[in-house]
Amino acid sequence: MRIKINPKYSKLKPFLENLHQNFDKKGKSIYKGRNEIRVFEVEGLKLNVKSFKIPHLINKIAYAYLRGSKAKHSFEYALKIREYGAETPEPIACVEILKNGFFNRSYYVSIHHQYDFTIRDLIGFDFPDKENILKQFAVFTYEKLHKNNIHHLDYSRGNILITQLANQKYDFSIVDINRMRFEKMGYLKGLKNFAQIWASAEELEIVGKEYARINQKDEKEAAKLLIQFDVEHKEKIEQKQRFKKRLKSSK
Repeated sequence: MRIKINPKYSKLKPFLENLHQNFDKKGKSIYKGRNEIRVFEVEGLKLNVKSFKIPHLINKIAYAYLRGSKAKHSFEYALKIREYGAETPEPIACVEILKNGFFNRSYYVSIHHQYDFTIRDLIGFDFPDKENILKQFAVFTYEKLHKNNIHHLDYSRGNILITQLANQKYDFSIVDINRMRFEKMGYLKGLKNFAQIWASAEELEIVGKEYARINQKDEKEAAKLLIQFDVEHKEKIEQKQRFKKRLKSSK
C-alpha cells in the first residue's frame, strides 16, 4: 500500500489505511460506472472517495514503477490547481494498492463539494439565467484556468460544478482532474477547450463571444471558430465510436 496524504488531514490516516478493505462495505455510492464514487462520514468530515478500475496489464506495470496512477495524478493536480487559485474539491489523499508486485487498485480522497448544478444541467435546456451563467463560465475558464496555464483535458459537461451565489453570481469548480496539462494556453487553444461541452451553436456563440471579449479579440470570429472546433471534436468522437463498433463486430 502506498499513501500520499495532505498534512492538514493526517488524522485520517487510520481511515486511509483501511480504505481498501472497507470501500465496498461502507459509505454510500453516488456514482458507479467504469469507476465508482462513494461518500463517507469520517471524523466529522464528509469525504468523496473515487475508486478507479483495475488497469490492464501494461498499466499495472507502468503505474507500479514508471509513472503515476490516475489517483496520484488527481491528488497532485488538485494541490497544484488550488495553489494557483482555481477551485477543485480539497484533496485529502491518494491510496495505491499493489498485488503480487503489480498495480491493482487506487483511490482518490477529497472533501465532498456541495454544488447546485453542473454545465450538463443547462446545456440544451431552457435554464434560468443561462446566458449569464455561460458568460461567467467563460470568464472563470480564462481567469482561473487558462491564465494560470491550467489545461483540463476532459473539460466536459459533468466535470464543471456550479454553485449559485447572491446577485446572479456563480462559483465554478472542476472535477475529474486526472488528465491535466500545465502549459501555456494561447487564445486559440483556450477557445478550443470549450468544444468538449457539446453545446449548441447558440450556446457556443455566447461562450465564444465572451471569451473573445475578455481576450480583446473579434467576437464574431470567435463564435465562428468555436462552432468549427465543436464540429471537429464531435466528428473525432463519432469516428472513434464507429471504429470501436467495427472492432466488436469483427470479433
